[in-house]
Amino acid sequence: MPTYQTLTDAIIDMRARGFVNTFSIQQHQIFCSELSTPFLPEQLTLLERHRVKAQNTSGQCEIFGFRTHTNDLGLMTDTYAAYDPAEFEAILSRCMQLARRA
Repeated sequence: MPTYQTLTDAIIDMRARGFVNTFSIQQHQIFCSELSTPFLPEQLTLLERHRVKAQNTSGQCEIFGFRTHTNDLGLMTDTYAAYDPAEFEAILSRCMQLARRA
């Protein structure tokens, strides 16, 4: 799996590899703006998870690569976690994970 230094690097490379849709959390579910479709977390498989340097801060952020049950690829950042970390983790933990990595 690739490693990235910045969020921008991750997004550019992941989009080039087919993660062209954008997912966000809205109303307790995951929403894809490009497909105009809400997804239950169980309809997504987490394929990739990267921790990168957050832009304009000294901290880090995460970016996730998902595949939907209809085989669409997309990405989501952990931005929502800043607003409601418990809900973010609860939703993320319900997504199917292709492989757990230590």
